[in-house]
Amino acid sequence: MQVFAHRGHFAEYPENTLGAFRAAARIGAQGIELDVHLTHDGHPVVLHDAHVDRTTNSVGSVAELTLKELQQLDTGCGECVPTLGEIFQALGKSLRINVHLKAIDDKRLVPAVVSAITQHAMLNHAYLATNEPTWQQARSLQPKLSGCHLGPHPRNTPAFLKKTHSLDCSIIQLDWRIIDALFVDMAHELGIEVHAMHLEANYDKRAFDSIPPTGVDAVLTDYPKRWLAGQG
Repeated sequence: MQVFAHRGHFAEYPENTLGAFRAAARIGAQGIELDVHLTHDGHPVVLHDAHVDRTTNSVGSVAELTLKELQQLDTGCGECVPTLGEIFQALGKSLRINVHLKAIDDKRLVPAVVSAITQHAMLNHAYLATNEPTWQQARSLQPKLSGCHLGPHPRNTPAFLKKTHSLDCSIIQLDWRIIDALFVDMAHELGIEVHAMHLEANYDKRAFDSIPPTGVDAVLTDYPKRWLAGQG
């Protein structure tokens, strides 16, 4: 089971920064999850929120700031907000990278992200986790792109898996509380990985006890060091 550091290993460095991602690699995480927004001048940058208020020493919308203005802000420990390309360049192909796109308010975002993945030769190492319309747009731009189906609670498991397969997504990412061994087995029969999410906010020993026996392929967690150490 692989461990993905959600927003990096931010127990040591500010979330979604180069320091946090390098720390994740250093402790042995196999992957990272990051979030991307677009600056006013069209650069994809790694930041969880659409505004800088919570994670920097300033306030305002990412969409209203140029890259130069944004990178003058301090996220803590002297770290600035990195571009997606800077993350790819710094980490190379040492980690799997889950590129999470939420609401798409700027039509330039998807092409910019796809371009960054392609230009940095990350097609075999980075994948897009997003909604169905965004995934279809991205795949039309780059047919070799890998995708993660972000699904709600699957009311009909076979239909949900069939839909994922028809979208040509190789990964499903679901809340850990609704994953069981049968679901994982069915996904694996279709060649689909299952990644457990929502292991954030509070470390939950129940998750540590219940997730590994299901056979999931990966967990996305705020506590990568604990999961890697196998400590409940």
